[in-house]
Amino acid sequence: MTQDESAADIQVSMDREPSPKDEEKAEELKTPGDNVENHGNSLDVENSNTSSGKDLDIKPANVSSSYSDPSKLEAQQRSTTLQADVEASAADVDVAASNGTVVHSAFSKYEKIFIVVMITTAGFFSPLSGQIYYPVLPTLVDNYQLTHSLINLSITTYMILQGLAPSFIGTFADQAGRRPAYIIAFVIYTAANIGLALQNSYAALMVLRCLQSAGSSGVVSFGYGVIADITVPADRGKYVGPMAAGVMVAPALGPVIGGLLAKFLGWKSVFWFLVIISGGYLTAFTISVPETARSIVGNGSVPPNGYWRKSIIQCLQERHRVKQMSADERSAYEEQRARIGRGNGTELTFPNPLKSFAILLEKDALIIISYIGLVMFSNIALLTSTPRLFGDLYGFNDLEIGLCFLPLGVSACFGAILTGKLNDWNFRRAARKLNIPTDSRTDNDLRNFPIERNRLETVFPLMAIGIVAFIPYGWALRPQSLLATPLVLQFVIGFCFVGALNTLNTLLVDLFPDRASTASAACNLVRSWLGAVGAATIEQMLDGMGWSWCFAFLGILMAAAMGLLWVEYLYGMKWRERRVVKIEQRMEQREDVSNDGGKNTQALMQGQEMMDKSKNGQDSKESSA
Repeated sequence: MTQDESAADIQVSMDREPSPKDEEKAEELKTPGDNVENHGNSLDVENSNTSSGKDLDIKPANVSSSYSDPSKLEAQQRSTTLQADVEASAADVDVAASNGTVVHSAFSKYEKIFIVVMITTAGFFSPLSGQIYYPVLPTLVDNYQLTHSLINLSITTYMILQGLAPSFIGTFADQAGRRPAYIIAFVIYTAANIGLALQNSYAALMVLRCLQSAGSSGVVSFGYGVIADITVPADRGKYVGPMAAGVMVAPALGPVIGGLLAKFLGWKSVFWFLVIISGGYLTAFTISVPETARSIVGNGSVPPNGYWRKSIIQCLQERHRVKQMSADERSAYEEQRARIGRGNGTELTFPNPLKSFAILLEKDALIIISYIGLVMFSNIALLTSTPRLFGDLYGFNDLEIGLCFLPLGVSACFGAILTGKLNDWNFRRAARKLNIPTDSRTDNDLRNFPIERNRLETVFPLMAIGIVAFIPYGWALRPQSLLATPLVLQFVIGFCFVGALNTLNTLLVDLFPDRASTASAACNLVRSWLGAVGAATIEQMLDGMGWSWCFAFLGILMAAAMGLLWVEYLYGMKWRERRVVKIEQRMEQREDVSNDGGKNTQALMQGQEMMDKSKNGQDSKESSA
């Protein structure tokens, strides 16, 4: 064996210092003419990176007889390549771009678009289940012989669970991955819809509506987690925008669909419709959507362990590749699968809703989430009151009432999409002023970027215009008023409020990118619970304050609360920096404790070894005596 052939068998590792025995063996290889074939061990090159400046680790590896077989040698080389790729990926090292930068996501542009389309569709179900229900409220009052207030409780309980459920399942999505969370949520949701279509009692209606809410509400928070997985702040707005638009299409289509179904097929057909579309979506999702959670697949380049984290398409592609492998390649592949399972598996714990509440302890998060909740309170109050107000004022039936939701829903859709593009433009404009690169493939460092001010620059004008349209809304609801007047005001309100909410949700993801699902769950908790309060109290507010002053009061309240956003505008970046410093200090303390623990353990082991040797020596002397 020549010197070059021997050097090709040296296994290089960056993890430990070379031992004296390894250094002696390396010196032997440097000596010309030495015979290295009879060392009893061969040395294998695993990863050569001498330019890094780190010491090389040379360790013996077992000799394989396959070197004499070219086919086996090729299989072993493929195995070595696969092993190196897996180890690099399992360490959550993002793939490098051609210019040396680190790529945030390995998914292609069209894969991202497909994923966003699917999560946008998923986010459609939760608000759809609430909105499709509004036109049938008068029918349910007659069917169950109950008051409007009691039937409205089914909306209140729906929204309470809509806020609470994501606090449990949102942390599960961060731990186990997005795919398992989506699948479990839609199984629960579809089963609840089947029960609602078959029930005939008020108690069953209340319980199953809670279950329906628990299944559908979490997918909105999952969606923000997926967006954080695959995008960077520079282009996050254009992906969050369509997702938020999908969520807001429900107010436009839900009441229309509900009104049509209730008029021609009966109110139970509403729930059968939800069964059909949710079952179809669950099938499509299971077949095609990949896992995106960075704790599981890194930037998308790490194969997920476990079949429940793989789409059916991925499983079929994997099976096809395995069938084409030789026996040696298949053996190496199975070994690497086991390594992947150990490398990217995540320990599951019982979902802890307190993690969502912990987000609320952060000043900036509390301000943003509180304002989102207040705007949703006002928006839900407007939506919940629409069937009664338009029914009493204009004598509309279920279908006509459903059509009155169209202006609000359509404008909300446009508002979400356009403000998403506006947010991206504003981010790039500010980044250019600060000489910060905005490559959409790589992570954007927000440490020294005023992301709070940048996002809120869009929120302030939108909320100002929306509030100006919201305050006179009650006065527009007069018998002598044209129908177009309140509908035009709804259009302006929908565009501005949803655009502002979309921007605030984007800011929340920017502040907590590593806990996007948990932060979104905390936001959903406050938003839904305040919305539930709005749904439960709007009847009393309308009767006690009158239509005009009820909406004027809510508009003035939102205007006054904008002062909280101004506080975030002024101090948000300082609060974020303090939080980052605290996290860094905790990580350093954990590393110090870990290092001290390792040293103590090593000292204890050495002490135990010395005691064992001493004891063995005494036993030997006693036996000799």
